[in-house]
This record gives sequence, C-alpha cells and structure tokens, in this order.
Amino acid sequence: MAIIVVLYNSALPKTKEQLKEKNRKLRKELGTVGSQYRENVWSVIKNLKKRYDEIKYDLMPGYEKLKRLIKSSTSDEVLEGCRVPEHKHSVQNKGGCCCNNNASIDNIYDAVAARYGQSGGTFGLLKNCAELAGYVTIPKMIREVTEMHKAEIADQNEELKHYIQCYDHMFERAHKRLSNLRHEYEKSKQQRPHNRYPRLKEMVKAVIEDKKLMPDGFDEFYDANSL
Repeated sequence: MAIIVVLYNSALPKTKEQLKEKNRKLRKELGTVGSQYRENVWSVIKNLKKRYDEIKYDLMPGYEKLKRLIKSSTSDEVLEGCRVPEHKHSVQNKGGCCCNNNASIDNIYDAVAARYGQSGGTFGLLKNCAELAGYVTIPKMIREVTEMHKAEIADQNEELKHYIQCYDHMFERAHKRLSNLRHEYEKSKQQRPHNRYPRLKEMVKAVIEDKKLMPDGFDEFYDANSL
C-alpha cells in the first residue's frame, strides 16, 4: 500500500501580518541593493559618460585624457564594486535566478518581459514605453501594503524578489562591460595613436550607450544619438 507523505512548511507565511513583515524586509533589501548599484556602478558609468562628453571632440589632447579615464573607470576597485553584493535573495544563492528557462540570463529585460509579458503586475509596469525604450523600469513608487489584500501582498513580495535579482543581473552586466573595456584597452595598445583614439571612443560608447545598465527607468535617460 502506497503511503503519501505530506510535508508541512512551518516557515511559510500564513497570516497577513507575516506577509507584511516579509514585504517590509524585501523593500529594505531592494533599497539596499539599489543604493549599492547607484553608488558602486552607476556613478562610475555616469562619470564615464560625463567626462567622455567633455573630450570626445578633442584631437590628441583628448587622447591622453581618454586613456586616463578608461583606466580609472576599470580599476580593480571599480570592478570589485561591480560584483553582485551578498544579500538574502541574491542570484548567487542556490536556486536564485531572475530569469526563467526561456529568457536570456544576460538580459534582465527579457526576464521581466517573460515574467510580466501578459500583464502589468502589482507594480503596473510601463510595458509599452519600456519596450520602445529598450529596457524595463524598476519602479520607484511601490503601492503600500495597507491598501492591499493578503493575496496582493503575496504577489508583491514575489515581484520584489524579482526586482532584487534584476539588480543583481545589472551588476553582472556592468562587470562584464567594464571588464571587456579594460581588456580591449590593453589589446589596443598595439595600435598607433591616430588609429587607437577612435577605437577607444567606440569602446567607451559601448558602455555608456547601454541603457540596460540604467537604474529606475526614464529619469536619467539620455539621447544615445548624441554620443
């Protein structure tokens, strides 16, 4: 005779208060990871773009400045800051992943589209605008749990986990971009300066034009065509 064993997970939140407490912790985690991304990664990319804009039309004087800018933007300290930070729902934890089996691991925006492609979700994703711009926003304003039913809070908790892991993939993407910039910079040393300078510009543009590294959606959008 077959015996059916039912496993009971006592840690599974059952009450609305437990779900609300989980929501509070997830919001805090999302805020922390987001702040780390802006401070350690986005600040470097913003500075790279700002300094590049100042010298991109210079001739040889800009060449030396650009070399120094690339080296400072790809230092060991910068690359270390681009590593995924340790936190509870990190993609580096066992089983943690922002993407499903049908989405590109390197593309968090494919992951978001795959997860919320048929609906706006609790956050009400700006799906159409995001598709036009080429990225998906991580919303700044999150609906308060006091306005929600228990099932809505549970849904929002899952979305918060998802956005936390999306930031992790942004860390990974930035680390890959800047590591590649450093690698290509070293390779380009074999070229003569008049050939190398435009090559260095193209390498920098590949980083600063990557809108998928931008946090929080449209607020810091810039016109890539002006680069």
